[in-house]
Amino acid sequence: MEQDTQHVKPLQTKTDIHAVLASNGRIIYISANSKLHLGYLQGEMIGSFLKTFLHEEDQFLVESYFYNEHHLMPCTFRFIKKDHTIVWVEAAVEIVTTRAERTEREIILKMKVLEEETGHQSLNCEKHEIEPASPESTTYITDDYERLVENLPSPLCISVKGKIVYVNSAMLSMLGAKSKDAIIGKSSYEFIEEEYHDIVKNRIIRMQKGMEVGMIEQTWKRLDGTPVHLEVKASPTVYKNQQAELLLIDISSRKKFQTILQKSRERYQLLIQNSIDTIAVIHNGKWVFMNESGISLFEAATYEDLIGKNIYDQLHPCDHEDVKERIQNIAEQKTESEIVKQSWFTFQNRVIYTEMVCIPTTFFGEAAVQVILRDISERKQTEELMLKSEKLSIAGQLAAGIAHEIRNPLTAIKGFLQLMKPTMEGNEHYFDIVFSELSRIELILSELLMLAKPQQNAVKEYLNLKKLIGEVSALLETQANLNGIFIRTSYEKDSIYINGDQNQLKQVFINLIKNAVESMPDGGTVDIIITEDEHSVHVTVKDEGEGIPEKVLNRIGEPFLTTKEKGTGLGLMVTFNIIENHQGVIHVDSHPEKGTAFKISFPKK
Repeated sequence: MEQDTQHVKPLQTKTDIHAVLASNGRIIYISANSKLHLGYLQGEMIGSFLKTFLHEEDQFLVESYFYNEHHLMPCTFRFIKKDHTIVWVEAAVEIVTTRAERTEREIILKMKVLEEETGHQSLNCEKHEIEPASPESTTYITDDYERLVENLPSPLCISVKGKIVYVNSAMLSMLGAKSKDAIIGKSSYEFIEEEYHDIVKNRIIRMQKGMEVGMIEQTWKRLDGTPVHLEVKASPTVYKNQQAELLLIDISSRKKFQTILQKSRERYQLLIQNSIDTIAVIHNGKWVFMNESGISLFEAATYEDLIGKNIYDQLHPCDHEDVKERIQNIAEQKTESEIVKQSWFTFQNRVIYTEMVCIPTTFFGEAAVQVILRDISERKQTEELMLKSEKLSIAGQLAAGIAHEIRNPLTAIKGFLQLMKPTMEGNEHYFDIVFSELSRIELILSELLMLAKPQQNAVKEYLNLKKLIGEVSALLETQANLNGIFIRTSYEKDSIYINGDQNQLKQVFINLIKNAVESMPDGGTVDIIITEDEHSVHVTVKDEGEGIPEKVLNRIGEPFLTTKEKGTGLGLMVTFNIIENHQGVIHVDSHPEKGTAFKISFPKK
């Protein structure tokens, strides 16, 4: 460096420049007066790294200063303006840290542009004459004082023009020297790690102006080359009528403790980021942090898709009021945390279900809430399947009992009516209506009995699906053709086998294909598609009808639920029951005016 800060002073007529840096040195914010003082518009600086605007000789000095925990005094450095001229800047620093923020810390700068007066001075302290500091800021080292500090437990040394002229016993021991002759007369820079040299030079310049320089961390080298971490407190002094600098204390033990804390923090971060549960922080109704599991849970493309966004954009509307009240109460610590359930929309428009626990925390000193979300979508689906299975089982048992009890008196009624028919001339049409309704009752009873049959007398064998569905299609093809409907089948290969009861599976496909045909009164096509993968065989029956209303779709498979005028609402219930007893699953996909697809998946045996 050729130019120093000895003859510069703050411009009193100009306001300070305020800036906020991310932990990596990128400028997040800078005040609008940057144009006046530095020549740059805000937009020209925000997003850039601060070091790109600094004199190359000062870059390490500034970086070291920012990452030092002690900022008792401002830092002075050279700033390159937009017109490529250089100004000296004095900056005060404040570090803001938060557990919630992804980058962990931000650097707040308050900068003053300094005004040059006169002169140039080298920063090589070994070559230039140091101008005496003001008497009131100087300590004078006398022989009596030297004897006093000799046996201090803290290491201490004195340097003049960059050369060590005195060390006490503790300093001698710390540097690993057997005698003072091994230290005295040598440049202090021989013992200071090179990366700190510019910082030390700048501090000496500040001391010669009578300014306090405060504490700073440095790494020194012992005579054997091993490093020792120090916390240096330097101040100007006079030693044997020469301007000098007085140094320092050992902080090796504190540094070790900081290392332990740092490793603990890193382990904590590792646990957070690798947790299978979503861990996030909410502040003012917005996501301000979320781990990788959360990004996956919401199917977001990037971290930025969620951070800073309103949480209610993804939360199901029916949960807004409850979650809002709960977050507010937790943030204000009015209620204790408890597990609550809610549903969310992902970025792929899927609905997911979660359990949430809220914990009070802070974000930049303000009340916030840390949440832990656990995906329970699969559990909820399993619970619904178990509930539906239980309903089917109960309905089957009940239906079988009712059907048997009704069938006997029904048979008697039907027999007596047939005996009475010849004697009721002129009223035959009434008998036709009665017999038609009795036949309908018998049909309902037969379907009720089917609910119980899958658990009884099932004879399972290996069945060729192509052959089985071909027989069912042939059975229904005539009825389909009369209604202008074409049944089309497609197979990945000729022989696809499953293990099942032939009669029961025929009943399943008859029900599904018949429903598909009846859903298209104006004609159309029924597609039957058979595919397989490594673990399952899939059969899809797809129509081009009007579709199933959403409110009905959610209840499909329940007893007596039907959209047909003469339907019993038992056909699909029987179908679901048979498929369940074959360890299969059925999925229904329906869209208004586009049709419905029933996809059945059977396990390979």
